[in-house]
Amino acid sequence: MEKISHYQLASGIILFQIGSSSLFLLASNAKQDAWIATSIAMIAGFCLLLFVTLPIQKMEPGKNLVQILQTYMGKYAGAIIAAAYILYFSYKSIRNVREFGDLMIVYLLPNTPLSVILLILVFLSGYAVYQGLEVFFRITEFLLPIVVFIYAALILTLLSSGIVHFERLEPLLEHGIKPVFDAAIPEVISFPFGEMVVLLMFWSHYNNKPNMSRVTLASYLFSGVFIIFTNMIILASLSATSFLIAIPFMMGTSFIQIAGIIERMDPFVAILLFTGVFIKQTTYFLAAVLACSELFKMKRRKALIPIGALIFIGCLLFRSHMEQVWTGFKYNVVFHFPIFQIWIPAALVLVMLLKKYFKRARI
Repeated sequence: MEKISHYQLASGIILFQIGSSSLFLLASNAKQDAWIATSIAMIAGFCLLLFVTLPIQKMEPGKNLVQILQTYMGKYAGAIIAAAYILYFSYKSIRNVREFGDLMIVYLLPNTPLSVILLILVFLSGYAVYQGLEVFFRITEFLLPIVVFIYAALILTLLSSGIVHFERLEPLLEHGIKPVFDAAIPEVISFPFGEMVVLLMFWSHYNNKPNMSRVTLASYLFSGVFIIFTNMIILASLSATSFLIAIPFMMGTSFIQIAGIIERMDPFVAILLFTGVFIKQTTYFLAAVLACSELFKMKRRKALIPIGALIFIGCLLFRSHMEQVWTGFKYNVVFHFPIFQIWIPAALVLVMLLKKYFKRARI
């Protein structure tokens, strides 16, 4: 079995969780209180991770999600739910690949057919998946310090440029707490904090099980606090109207001018954007392939072909970038994603606890 180390797990979680989330204004409906809504969602996601997702793995440390479902939900019901998770992971990868492709057209390759870009992106992610879980997590291990350095340099430059004014975060809770909760739940829980459920496909490969919870929770908190802080930076730079801007963090850095030397930092934001989306799309691609391989008892590299084809075809079904965004916020984060991120894991951990209880009671 392939194994991942302490640092590889931490770097994978941090890069996956941050993704491109820190470049956009989350919970924009809460306006200047968006960072508070994001904080509430992070706390809710932490509770979900601590009391639902992690306990599932801790009760069956050597099994992945598909194996756990088949063990506790029964052969047929478990297989049906596992198949649904394959579609869920594939769909999440589809959304990220399509977002990546649309951004490539806007910022780098405006005259290239979208289908060609999408095919290349699926191939690149597929190649990373083909190399295996260990190789992919080594990639995240290599990329993490680079991403952290670029973010740190950009944020320090923003703070030094004089365009960040934290008074734009005021007044706090101008319209009360309800709009803040409405913006946080379930939208921001679903994206990005509820996405940690995908780790149920990877935790069994971690080589130091006693430290799994500590590493996971610490990485989650680091990335969560970082996302909140970047949300505050976006609001303090562009005010609550930043939700009208496609990529607010990029817009903020484009205003940087220090001594006529340091300016136009937005290409570095593009690097962060492409890196974050690539890591997220490949993580879901890998999870779908591992789940398919386990469920249908086939080699991982054979499962790669149908999953890759599904992702590529799925990317083409969206007629436009706006349709993809609208579908995501209208239906997915409110209805579809919570089923896989909250309700099924909650039901699973309850079934596992009950079976463990009755098993002990019979002894």
